Amino acid sequence: MEQRNNLVLQGTETFSRGQLDNVALDNGSVVLDSVAGRYLQYGSYTTPEFAMPAFCNLNVSWNAHAPQNTMVEVRCRVYAGGSWTGWMSFGKWAPDYPRASISTHSDDGLIFLMGDTVTVALPGGGTGVQLQVNLSTNDDKVTPALRLLAAAVRPLAWDKQGGHPINRRLYLPEYCLSAHDPSFGRDMDLPLVMAALMNRWGEDILPEEVAYVMEDKTTGSTSNGAFAAAAAGCCGFPCWQAWMDLQDLREQIHDGCSVAVRIERRIRGQRDPIGVWMGLRGFGHDDAVLADYVLLNDPTADSDGAVNCTMAVTDFARCFTGRAIALRPKPRDTEANRPRRVSCDFVYSAEDDCWYLAQKGQRQLLPAEFSGWAACSPHDGVAHATTAHRTFRRMERTRTGGFRFSPEQTAAGGRCSVYIVDHTGTMQFAEVRLPAPPLSEANQSTAPSVS
Repeated sequence: MEQRNNLVLQGTETFSRGQLDNVALDNGSVVLDSVAGRYLQYGSYTTPEFAMPAFCNLNVSWNAHAPQNTMVEVRCRVYAGGSWTGWMSFGKWAPDYPRASISTHSDDGLIFLMGDTVTVALPGGGTGVQLQVNLSTNDDKVTPALRLLAAAVRPLAWDKQGGHPINRRLYLPEYCLSAHDPSFGRDMDLPLVMAALMNRWGEDILPEEVAYVMEDKTTGSTSNGAFAAAAAGCCGFPCWQAWMDLQDLREQIHDGCSVAVRIERRIRGQRDPIGVWMGLRGFGHDDAVLADYVLLNDPTADSDGAVNCTMAVTDFARCFTGRAIALRPKPRDTEANRPRRVSCDFVYSAEDDCWYLAQKGQRQLLPAEFSGWAACSPHDGVAHATTAHRTFRRMERTRTGGFRFSPEQTAAGGRCSVYIVDHTGTMQFAEVRLPAPPLSEANQSTAPSVS
């Protein structure tokens, strides 16, 4: 399936070729070794050294199950200029941990890691790659489990192949930036596409859940492709970054798998071309003009209904950077960290005129440092394909740890769903019925009722 520039490691046979230090193989995953029923605190797995075509960019991906109190750190080193670099870390990672990328460089500054990409600026590029994964736990009863490890390079001399034209359309949910959490700005495009890639396989994940479990605390953005693949892995989907040409993309669509692709294009309000993540959902042919075209989902469109778009293959080949994120359907027996959801009550306090989350009659006050997303979605009587297609309205957070509905929603009344997503991607949700709008001053009612 992969070209030589894309390397995907998974399964017991493949992992067994690497060096295991205080780790073991269990059901196709790398886990911490155990003694007398207790897991060791630290361990590492190191791959063999892999020869790669001369490259200028390297991207690394991993999928791991990391329960609370466990951690995964992925590192790489590059062979360039006749020697190996030191180990470069992509940051310590776990769904509940404040993930942060690390910027580092070689002594001469010609090989450097920024965010999710290693760049080799030496003449001749890099020609070798080695990966290392450090596992750790603070609870000797649980261990992280590495399920997939991948490396993808952009060759210096890339003989891109077009492959054979195909005519196939895949369903891919349409989500646009304007309908979702504006906290991350245009960088929200990647969580939108990742949510669509998973939801087409029957999930019902909100883009906000993806965004907050892949947020890079160093940059405060959701543009880190390595964290995006790890977030999908948390939900049980095999997912990795790749450098692909048209032939690779056509093979993915032929196999029934949509792909996230990075496009360099001009968008409204921007003078210079910028990178946009889009969902690739198929290829087609127009007999009228004898031309091939590409079917895409563009999250920068004005509305969900305008997300679907087409682009001539020639234009797509010119705009496509080669960066892609592949995602495969979830195996049935895969353990997943996400999505994590908690059902709550939503109670009204007349004393301070705001609403509070509650569990078993106890208020759950929002912490002062809360940095997530709080929104409500009115029930409109429409059967939406996914929850993410619904209309969301931001809610005001109060200093007392509660919430207030927007004046428009309070005036409209009716039944609403409330969604609170914190910085770890954990969601608290509740159903509430606001008072119906008063018909006259004589029968106004201010006491809300909760379903």
